[in-house]
Amino acid sequence: MAIPRSLPAAGAAALAAALLTFAPPVPARAADSAAEHLAAGAEKYAHGDLKGAYEEYFEALKVEPGDFTALHRLSRAESELGEEAKGEEQRRLVGAAVQHARDAVKAAPDSAQGHLALAVALGRQALKEGPKTRLSLSREIKSEVDRALAINPSLGRAWHVRAMWNRKLASLNFIERAAANTVLGGVPKGASMDNAVADLNKAIALEPDYVNHHLELGRTCRMLKRNAEARRELERAVALPPTSSPRDPRYQAEARKLLAKLGKD
Repeated sequence: MAIPRSLPAAGAAALAAALLTFAPPVPARAADSAAEHLAAGAEKYAHGDLKGAYEEYFEALKVEPGDFTALHRLSRAESELGEEAKGEEQRRLVGAAVQHARDAVKAAPDSAQGHLALAVALGRQALKEGPKTRLSLSREIKSEVDRALAINPSLGRAWHVRAMWNRKLASLNFIERAAANTVLGGVPKGASMDNAVADLNKAIALEPDYVNHHLELGRTCRMLKRNAEARRELERAVALPPTSSPRDPRYQAEARKLLAKLGKD
């Protein structure tokens, strides 16, 4: 709106001040853009587009560096992409997942999601390390997942991570147990296959449609020679709609392979 030329100077100043007072605020474009990227990332993740979700979360973090939601979601996407990647690309993705999860914990130390993201990322990292490094990381994994559960015991994925911790340490071979004696002073107390089963059952009670919970419970029961229970859980994993994770098709393919092996046991 133009100020009339004939308006006295004092009147012009008053009108200008009024226009500034009542002018609509300038949109917070940076914040809106980050929110839009986060929403788009969640939509792509829900539809199985893991790479697309990763790209959206990465863009959100560029707009809002240090944003907690962008950090922990990006870490999850990087962790899951790292499962499929190979070589240097896998190391890069998993390393980035760990760092982004650590940044998420710093940004919101009282949020369970950050601690869970860090436990998951460290677990991915541990899979690619030697026995001593893997066992050393197991201490931090347990600490982070316990912290997540202390904050929010209704996180099914956190119970799943703790189950994997129990199963891995309870099934160490002779060489790994020797390494555990050196690194940890022995296998941590409480780590057992029974606790792995209990934790996975808790995860399923909280998230009954999460394919990977049933897959890993089936795998654990097969390791324990509890074949009837293993078959039940693997069949459930196969029968569920592949909507709980972008990796569901792979999990269901693994479940089918294990079912075929059960038929030969």
